[in-house]
Amino acid sequence: MIFQASQDRFDSGGETAEPEEQRFCVVCATRQKVLEANRVRSNVRRFKHESFLVWRCAGCRSLHAWDDVDLSRYYAGYPIFGAALDWRLRVVYDNMLARLRRAGLRSEHALLDYGCGAGLLVQHLKNRGYARASGYDRFAQGMDRRELLEDRYDAVVCQDVLEHVEDPIDLLATIDRLVKSGGFVALGTPDADALDLMNHGQDVHALHQPYHRHILTADMLRAKGEALGWTVEHHYSTMFNNTLFPTMNPRFVLHYVKSHDDVFDLVAEPIKLSGWKIWSPATPFFALFGYFLDRHTDIMVIFRKP
Repeated sequence: MIFQASQDRFDSGGETAEPEEQRFCVVCATRQKVLEANRVRSNVRRFKHESFLVWRCAGCRSLHAWDDVDLSRYYAGYPIFGAALDWRLRVVYDNMLARLRRAGLRSEHALLDYGCGAGLLVQHLKNRGYARASGYDRFAQGMDRRELLEDRYDAVVCQDVLEHVEDPIDLLATIDRLVKSGGFVALGTPDADALDLMNHGQDVHALHQPYHRHILTADMLRAKGEALGWTVEHHYSTMFNNTLFPTMNPRFVLHYVKSHDDVFDLVAEPIKLSGWKIWSPATPFFALFGYFLDRHTDIMVIFRKP
């Protein structure tokens, strides 16, 4: 096997793959050369000691998990499943709601949050008067109501889900069946072109191993949506959690987690002010101005179905 020689380099912290190695790319739907590959540690505290091989397709530049894993094991006790709808989430969800309203969401519309986790966005929307909001998540207890997938919706939100599934193109087709003609789809996901696989320490949270199975580029996401007949209404080059509210921006969050043990769990835990790093001058700087310093690793595209 051509890749076997480089596998030892990965196991010992190496960073390059043999360019002749080929893998099947679910985005291209063909075998493609491995442009680059590297091992990336998990950013969840329970699995921080584990690392996972990620490769980039030379054809479409999408990123892919190399090996299959038992996802049910990793999703058991998933950090955000225990989160609560606190003031922090209300701030960022209001930013999400502003985008949905801009796309035409009205209080009487039926909305499905596909891959809703614990259902906190749905709860927030209901609190804001959107009584017909509902959520589905196959991995979240109490939210795996498959009957919801038999209905049709005026709007489907799919935030941080596309990169989690084994076949993102099939998921897009599923969403197309769920949304009514004239409705819209809001897709939030990392942008593979914005992630540096060879310097993955800075992007460990956007790579989010082993949960992120396939990460598309922004161009491929738009192309796959347009292939379904959708039209792009809005393209946001930053995630909905990038707000002007102090501390509520990804750049501050990145500084905050790296000031502790640099794991995803911290976003769902009580705020911690211990440690010298959190008391550095960088903390108030990113809290106040982080909005303007976003690294644009995540995007949102809102499509309209004709």
